[in-house]
Amino acid sequence: MDRWSAGREALLGDADHCASPASGQGTSLALVGAYVMAGELAAARGDHRAGLAAYEREMRCRAAP
Repeated sequence: MDRWSAGREALLGDADHCASPASGQGTSLALVGAYVMAGELAAARGDHRAGLAAYEREMRCRAAP
């Protein structure tokens, strides 16, 4: 996908990382994604667009091979 968020909706966990069902990483990805998203939204101080963009930059960097 080109973007993991639109407006106030965002993907996390398996939905944005497409981990293999055999990897068993879905819950871990969801927890890490939620933690990172919460931090970026807090740092954006109410600007959800900036917070979600920062979340995506951070998580795409982690997901890169």
